Amino acid sequence: MKHPILSKNTLMALLLMMAASSQAQSYHALNGSPYAGVNAMFVNPAATVNSAYKWDVNLLSIQEVLSNTGFVVNNMSLTDYSQASAAITSGFKTRSLQGNFDGTLLNARFNINSKSAIAFGIRGRCLVNAKAEPFVFTDSIADVPDFLKANKGTNYLQGYGTHSGWLELNLNYSRVIQQSDNDRFTIGLTAGYTKALSGLNANAYQLNYMDIIDPNGNPDYAATGGSIKAAYSSNYALLDENKSIGDNLKAFYKNTHSSINLNVGFEYLFRKGSAYEEEALNAENYEWKIGVSIMDIGKNIFTPADGSFKASNPTSQATSSALTSSNNNVSSIRGLRNTLSTYVNTIDSLTSNFVIANPTRMVMSVDKNLGNHFYVNTQLNINFFSTQPWDAIKTREINLLTVTPRWETRQLGIYFPVQYNTQGQLWVGGALKLGPLLLGLHNLDMFNWLKTGTQTYNGGGYLLLNIHPFKPKTKDAVNCPKSTI
Repeated sequence: MKHPILSKNTLMALLLMMAASSQAQSYHALNGSPYAGVNAMFVNPAATVNSAYKWDVNLLSIQEVLSNTGFVVNNMSLTDYSQASAAITSGFKTRSLQGNFDGTLLNARFNINSKSAIAFGIRGRCLVNAKAEPFVFTDSIADVPDFLKANKGTNYLQGYGTHSGWLELNLNYSRVIQQSDNDRFTIGLTAGYTKALSGLNANAYQLNYMDIIDPNGNPDYAATGGSIKAAYSSNYALLDENKSIGDNLKAFYKNTHSSINLNVGFEYLFRKGSAYEEEALNAENYEWKIGVSIMDIGKNIFTPADGSFKASNPTSQATSSALTSSNNNVSSIRGLRNTLSTYVNTIDSLTSNFVIANPTRMVMSVDKNLGNHFYVNTQLNINFFSTQPWDAIKTREINLLTVTPRWETRQLGIYFPVQYNTQGQLWVGGALKLGPLLLGLHNLDMFNWLKTGTQTYNGGGYLLLNIHPFKPKTKDAVNCPKSTI
């Protein structure tokens, strides 16, 4: 059934959020690959010097991922949405929406010599992290009073939503620190100059309520505690439908803040010496490759839009019926703040810049060369902090553990990444490399998105176009001996 709580406008907002947040560094087919080229710097800055190519150019890449346990869309496919309706998932549970998008254009990498490499590129990124603490929802809930009645036994209602979108210009340098016939140790640094384009933070903290009887003798609910906060970046207020797209984009970009984003890492390649007497260790004939990096050390700064606020300490007039009636025609954050001011004892306008931390994390990777172009990569992502926004606003990646078996040469590749993410979801993906083109899916279940039915839209995909303008000096990947373990 269609729920009034999820109107057509709400459905459209959810779908737009999916498209806008449609996870960086999630080209899992490239995990550990000596053919990743310039894209390797987005996982480990030390990996660019360990490329099989002298240089490469990434003409285009685009990637999206979505982890959703918050809602389903019924009677919908990617090709037919005329009868679609959205519904909150049923039961008493935590609900979340974690999304991430990135895209690059004309990134490049060049080996200066056998011991050092540089890379640079422009990338756009967008993250959404939203979560609601456990609450009850069922098909029988049709309006706000029904929802409050069903959740009378819940300790409190609480949740948050954070979005950060930015443009970054990256410069990478990696260098071989130690080299022998059978091992190599490299380090790398990527510095990013960022422009914070789009930011949002909203949260509801420990909302409580109780049963009351209104003056007309009808049952109602009155808020007894908690706070609400809402802020988004002010450059959205500069958009004017009477101006051209170009003028709007200029105004949107100009009124943003700049920051620095740092990434550091190392890689260690090694093999058993007795099996490789004919050729010294290079980017392709290693037996083991171990990498550790710390990614996205930085933050984005946003100026809040007029009307951004924090409200707390509800008055006795803050009843369900009064709040619903007062907010029926509210269409802006300023209007919401003005309405809530009648029902709370404390309301503060948010005028100081707000900061959203980038998804700082440690990435550990172990790549095993099995011989005959077969490899297995294991990658572990450890986020440095939670996204709980009560003290500071943060974003995070949903990557946790990914195991990627692959068969690949310079021109062809078949990949089957298996992911277990931070939301407890297990995805089996697939990817195919044909010359310069790489196509991949985070979850093979994505094929069901084309079928009309109930959709959760978990997963996503990626496309990458990488070229190598000059022929390599070495032949295709060297066959390593089979593992002895």
